[in-house]
Amino acid sequence: MKKYLLLLCVLLVMSWSRFLRAGNLNVVFLLADDLRPDCLGVLGHTVVKTPNIDRLCANGLIFRNAYVLGSNSGAVCTPSRTMIMTGMDYLRHSPTPSTLAQTVKAAGYASIRSGKAGNNPSKLDKVFDVHLDGKTAEGNANNIIGFIQEHAGKQPLFIYMAPHEPHDPQFAPDEYYRMYKPGDIPLPAAFLPYHPFDNGEMTVRDEQTLPWPRTRESVTGKLARYYASITYWDAQCGRVIDALKAAGQFENTVFVVAGDNGLSLGEHGLLGKQNLYEFGGMHVPLIFVGPGIPKGQTQAFAYLHDVYPTLCELAGVAIPDGLDATSLVPVIEGKQAGVHPVMFTAYKNCQRAIRDERWKLIRYPLIDKTQLFDLQNDPHEMNDLAGDPMYLQTVTQMTALLKKAQAEHNDNCPLVVEDPSPAEWTPPSTRRTQPLAR
Repeated sequence: MKKYLLLLCVLLVMSWSRFLRAGNLNVVFLLADDLRPDCLGVLGHTVVKTPNIDRLCANGLIFRNAYVLGSNSGAVCTPSRTMIMTGMDYLRHSPTPSTLAQTVKAAGYASIRSGKAGNNPSKLDKVFDVHLDGKTAEGNANNIIGFIQEHAGKQPLFIYMAPHEPHDPQFAPDEYYRMYKPGDIPLPAAFLPYHPFDNGEMTVRDEQTLPWPRTRESVTGKLARYYASITYWDAQCGRVIDALKAAGQFENTVFVVAGDNGLSLGEHGLLGKQNLYEFGGMHVPLIFVGPGIPKGQTQAFAYLHDVYPTLCELAGVAIPDGLDATSLVPVIEGKQAGVHPVMFTAYKNCQRAIRDERWKLIRYPLIDKTQLFDLQNDPHEMNDLAGDPMYLQTVTQMTALLKKAQAEHNDNCPLVVEDPSPAEWTPPSTRRTQPLAR
């Protein structure tokens, strides 16, 4: 009887602890627009200056292999942010059980979304108690700081800061532009003046923001603006962090820092996010910081929309049934090495990719082309091994994994088409670049 009473007491204590934790931790999501997976100081970047995020994330857990699942649109941010808020795979077209904002709101949170308008369906924004577009990172930080000052200590806070920066035109005040000189900025590791073949999305708007061929001067000029905009975003994140400290809420807050998608900026001759290269469209930074979260890095695979159930579990909020996303807490707590054995990514009907710990296969069905990269020895994907007979078995194995992943994600895009187009592509040398727009 004593054993049963002791067990009951333990269970009651565990339940009571979870009850006390539920709804007590603030949740702050700092999301940048078009942030490459390496473009933070804490991630080892040697040029860009992000002192506030670096200080915050120095004690956090970095997911080095985090990805957006994919996109059915050139505006990759739209499905990406929709998946974040719904925890649902964009390929399944399943109804959303409850959005992240709805879930935390039902748990007693006061919520604010301040950021770029039009990145996701308006019905997702309207679920927040407050939803605003501050136009700039500073304006969005002002909105959030006011919200913290009004609500801190009264109820737990869910803060979703998702501004325009560093999306082109890479806005920043002049003081930040002066911090970066194009002549001092190195080119990307896999820089090319042209992409060597037609990937199915060669003249989308992002690709027209610089002329062909890409040159050192044009790309480093764009990179200088990009880094300035990231540093400006970082400064405004710092103001939000300081506001939480002033309100006595910093130690009681779970942070997630991420980008909504990656960006090429000269890698492989591309500029945008409409591709599946590692330093292209879908690979993103993802960092968790807060009570109980260890300091360090993990190579575990993660999808960006896994943030939804992960934040719920970290904050002690019940995770709704029916989500496609998977909580990363077992990785964070060191109980599992990973929750995804491979990473599947997709772009429209023209690109599909699969990667495991070593190999990456990209398939372009519309031109009947396959690429294979050894990421352990070639992280920037500069040596395509698909045509080497020595790697035929690897191509076959990875293609089988790709087909399996497609079935699991309800992806009906064919990997082979009846009448493929030529892979050759000649860039338009006289095409006028598209005007930059916010």
